[in-house]
Amino acid sequence: MRSTGRPLQVHYAWTVAVICGLSVLCGLGLGRFAFGMMLPSISQDLGLNYSQAGMLGFGNLTGYLISVPLVPYFLTKIGTRITVTLSLLVMALSMLAMAVTHSFFWLTAFYFVTGLSSGAVVLPSMSVMAKWFAPSHRGLSSGMVMAGPGFGIILSGYAVPRLIPFDTIAAWQVGWLIFGALTAVVSLVAFVLIRNTPGDSGLRPFGRAATQAGVASLPLTRSAKFKLLAHLGVIFSIYGATYMLYVTFIVTSMVDSYGMTEAQAGVLWSWFGFLSIFSGLLFGALSDRIGRRAGMLVAFGVLSLSFGLVGFGTSGFGLYLSVILFGISAWSIPVIMSASAGDYFGANGAAGALAVLTLFFSAGQAVGPVIAGVLAEMLGNFSLSYTVSAAASVLAIGMIMAIRPPNVID
Repeated sequence: MRSTGRPLQVHYAWTVAVICGLSVLCGLGLGRFAFGMMLPSISQDLGLNYSQAGMLGFGNLTGYLISVPLVPYFLTKIGTRITVTLSLLVMALSMLAMAVTHSFFWLTAFYFVTGLSSGAVVLPSMSVMAKWFAPSHRGLSSGMVMAGPGFGIILSGYAVPRLIPFDTIAAWQVGWLIFGALTAVVSLVAFVLIRNTPGDSGLRPFGRAATQAGVASLPLTRSAKFKLLAHLGVIFSIYGATYMLYVTFIVTSMVDSYGMTEAQAGVLWSWFGFLSIFSGLLFGALSDRIGRRAGMLVAFGVLSLSFGLVGFGTSGFGLYLSVILFGISAWSIPVIMSASAGDYFGANGAAGALAVLTLFFSAGQAVGPVIAGVLAEMLGNFSLSYTVSAAASVLAIGMIMAIRPPNVID
């Protein structure tokens, strides 16, 4: 066979997906999930109880919740590229600020700013996939973006237990210094490589316009849009509350309830991060093939089993199996929701629809850790919280069964 002499051309959409994934690595992997790894040492150093630890997470998620409805406005004014770049810079500054305070009040305030900027990183990075990819590859591309947090979790799981104090700076503060510096570097990369639309580079979206199997012919009237958003939003809020509870307190449970050292918990947390890299890719591609509704059903089934294993038992085997199951399904629901926003409301309407869905999601995230912290303060552990999470996931399955999705929009 003769070579044509032409170099292999990779569509620029994949470059945008990779850089958006790197941005979400900082926005979620470092800005949020590293917190769960550092929480035991923060609590010990500052003398925090479970309720105060929950309030730290609540502050971060409140900031996230506030930023989400503002993002579509900024996207119309300055575009994805500038929005993500500026948000990463603000996040980097807030992390650096956390590295120089020992005050619970100021730590909560700076972590609130981290959450504020996190929402302005994640939402644009996810919604822009609807512009760069046709329906046939929206799940897979969204999965690539959500692989970013997994790498952040691996980094935090490996690095945080090995951090050492420096002069008057505690080990966890050194961590925020490092993460802040990395986030600042990524902001520069995002500015250089992200493009707002394929048209900016003289391209068309990658993939093909294909109708998913099993999609019902339901007209997208205003009433149908509202009902669908509300229905999906409640499901997303259930996921937000349960997953945030798990990622915030599972390391604490490993140490307090399962007798692990911080280093041992870090290794298991890193394994969760490694598995979560593939969760978005797995469920994104699955939902491209079998439909968004069926993909969500499978995802919540796996999540409910994961929560139940640590809610109803205290065996080491159950803990490891729970982490494995949660890892392979961790980002399944955000990925499918992101792809659904583009499919159901079109590329131009994806950001607005995803913003509404993310408001529900953020509300769930904000409430989950606080309730779990209060329950743990009363009972001395998080077992009841995990059990309630399992029950809520079963409720979500019932709600998903009632979904009749509209036609896919290119």
